[in-house]
Amino acid sequence: MAPITAGAPPATAHAIHAEARTTKPAAAPPKKSKAPAAGKRHASKAAKTPARSKASYTIRAGDNLTTIAKAHKVSLAALLKANKFSDPNRVLVGDRIVVPVPAGGKQTAKPVARKTPAKPHTYGGLSPKQVLKKGRSATKAALAATDVPSRSQTKALIEQTARRYGVNRQLALGIGWQESGWNQRAVSSVNAVGVMQVMPQSGEWASGMVGHNLDLLEARDNVTAGVAILRYLTANAKDLDQAIGSYYQGLGAMRKHGPYEDTKAYIRSVRAHMERM
Repeated sequence: MAPITAGAPPATAHAIHAEARTTKPAAAPPKKSKAPAAGKRHASKAAKTPARSKASYTIRAGDNLTTIAKAHKVSLAALLKANKFSDPNRVLVGDRIVVPVPAGGKQTAKPVARKTPAKPHTYGGLSPKQVLKKGRSATKAALAATDVPSRSQTKALIEQTARRYGVNRQLALGIGWQESGWNQRAVSSVNAVGVMQVMPQSGEWASGMVGHNLDLLEARDNVTAGVAILRYLTANAKDLDQAIGSYYQGLGAMRKHGPYEDTKAYIRSVRAHMERM
């Protein structure tokens, strides 16, 4: 999911209790009585802020916390407080979150409004998915006919995307260099694609994590897929070496078998690239 977009922090609402006004005191003190003295005004208790009830909402593709808060007419601060996110940038499609609702209010539970997605780019009349399904030759031909960024532009794109998703800049750059030398036209023998050498099925997984379809043949989406995968790996691996190795070997295999010999060489190489970034 993309980082939440938050403007200025909301102002804190403080309850202001006005002092009660009283009439002028009578010449003689009033008699003791359980009933209130005639003509005397009493301070009314300040109304309590209505307590909020809670409802649940399931994160859908394209959501972010800002739009969810706006759609349900709650502040972003209230939404964050209700859920106590360890990292609000790591809310994923399918997660269930709590939405605070003012007492007496109704939870509409309507989906967050989204813009109609732009028509996907095609390659020789084929969709990105169709190109990748045809295999390595079709992928290489599509990329050869597509404008791609220079290496310096690709480096800047990786840095920008890493910042956006909260991923270590050196790690993203090091993986990208190890995988392709920051070359979007790179295609492996098993049809891993582009700058971050993302396999088609991994691209579909990354699309689910970020909430929209990613075109691996397009440099920005390719980098986004790789960085989203790195974000997941760094959050779930026991340490940096396991995260790096998992990009190459897979997290399940790393946990079960540890790094293979070629994975150890991969980790050392990525570490060396990181030192130079």
